Amino acid sequence: MPIYDNILKKLTSKDITLDRSQLDFIDIFNKHKPKKSRLFFTLSKNIIKGFYLWGEVGRGKTLLLNSIYDELEFKKAKFHYIDFMQSIHKNLKELSGKKNPLDLIADSLAADYEVVFIDEFQVEDVADAMLITNLFKKLFEKDIYFLLSSNAHPTNLYLDGLQRQKFISAINLMEKHLNIHKLDGDKDYRISLISQFEKNNDSGLFDKKKIKDFISSTFDCDEFSDQIEINNRNFSCNGFNNSFLWISFNKFFHEPSSAKDYIEICKKYDWILINEFSACGDDEADRVRRFISFIDVAYKENTKVKFFNEGINPENLYIGKKFQYLWERSQSRINEMKSKKYLLNSGKN
Repeated sequence: MPIYDNILKKLTSKDITLDRSQLDFIDIFNKHKPKKSRLFFTLSKNIIKGFYLWGEVGRGKTLLLNSIYDELEFKKAKFHYIDFMQSIHKNLKELSGKKNPLDLIADSLAADYEVVFIDEFQVEDVADAMLITNLFKKLFEKDIYFLLSSNAHPTNLYLDGLQRQKFISAINLMEKHLNIHKLDGDKDYRISLISQFEKNNDSGLFDKKKIKDFISSTFDCDEFSDQIEINNRNFSCNGFNNSFLWISFNKFFHEPSSAKDYIEICKKYDWILINEFSACGDDEADRVRRFISFIDVAYKENTKVKFFNEGINPENLYIGKKFQYLWERSQSRINEMKSKKYLLNSGKN
């Protein structure tokens, strides 16, 4: 069965309906998908070596590329951009003193993988810009098929960054070797799915199984980890992938954490999902203070947050007096963050 039909069948089974822009992309990919033999690349100098899929937040870039990635029967690897760059920096450190370490890294990637998927491709600092430029020069000479997703067209990457002129060659390489495709659907499909999920749940209460089923279909996630590393420390969670982090109010905010940790997760994930809220008085001041700090950071960073009500609404969880002046601000922000207007206008730019 062709990739196109397989993907439609799987997404339909999850009650996901694709729009015209998404269907067009799958059709185009089907015509330019990687071939079985690496000689396909070696003998074809002008062949497309992958896709760069871009568009606004929530248009389904990760959903589509994950679905395509799962169908490809090659040696393959999937990275979030941040994780990919961290691994490159780590390898460079390990190869310190070696001649041409980037050549060695490129050779290693080409030996290990035929397909590389990098999600949320973004270049934000001069060191990474220079590294990507030099690495891509070497990687595009290799027999690797790339899948990249981003919120920006390649020409808008690292815009106004220091020494951006040196990054132009990386942009030119992407435009030369990759099929640049924009998803221009007019709706955020995740917000639509959340709205539908809430409408289908008459009680307004969400137990853990319902939430897990919802996440599986909305974020294309079937494995749920109970630990996540943030700033080199492990924290409790209910699951995560490149697009979301699901945490428990009771567990996550019980553990020592700070604004630095909240900034990290808000920058890395499109969505923060929170459940298991419980009433807190002044005897649980640390948990309340951490949650207030998280709300401040998430609001400032314009992060999409979904609060799952399992009996206690998050804006009503604080029943003490010590932080009342701070809590009133948090209540206002939580109510705003729950609105469709906020969700439609929030997210990474």
